[in-house]
Amino acid sequence: MGKGRLGLVALGVVLVAVLAITAFLGFRFTQGRAVEDARESSLAAAREYATTMFGYNAENVTEHIDQSMSVLTGPAKPEYTKLITDNNLAAEVRKQSVVSEVTIQDAGVVTNTEDASQVLIFMNQSVTRGNKELVSINPSRLTFDMKREGDRWLINAIEVITDDTFRSKIEVVESLPPDAKPLPDPSSTPSGAPPASPGTSGAPVPTP
Repeated sequence: MGKGRLGLVALGVVLVAVLAITAFLGFRFTQGRAVEDARESSLAAAREYATTMFGYNAENVTEHIDQSMSVLTGPAKPEYTKLITDNNLAAEVRKQSVVSEVTIQDAGVVTNTEDASQVLIFMNQSVTRGNKELVSINPSRLTFDMKREGDRWLINAIEVITDDTFRSKIEVVESLPPDAKPLPDPSSTPSGAPPASPGTSGAPVPTP
């Protein structure tokens, strides 16, 4: 085989390799873009769903319940159905002229793929009854486990995050590692240092 023919073969191999690398990089870029788009769209959907689910008044409570039901799937749907049925939510909201307003303080995606997403939401829910003064303000933390079906996101599971929830996730260590150091005696804490206080968080109020 002549040198010219060898050169053409080598060039062909190089071209094939370049095309393969280009195709791979293009696929990875497209995949990464799809995951990023899913992150943004699932976050926007979760914020909207939380506002609809926990923000209502006597005039729109039935509409908000129907809208919430339409975006639930899996275990979230029967749980929400039981919640509103057991508490006779719509009738009580109208009877007591309840107004529940929701402010999303912050929200973020914990983890996601193209078709699944877990969103953590920090929100405040203020509740009034009978057109009177404010009854309560409930700061809440909750997560929506979401899945994409077609061109929209649905809520597959809802978990209210409380202090007890955090404590239950802490692993109890039976024995200390050999290099562990004991905590300082509380009495040795400088007098000017403020004591630590645990955070508090309540569940969103589904009923009046």
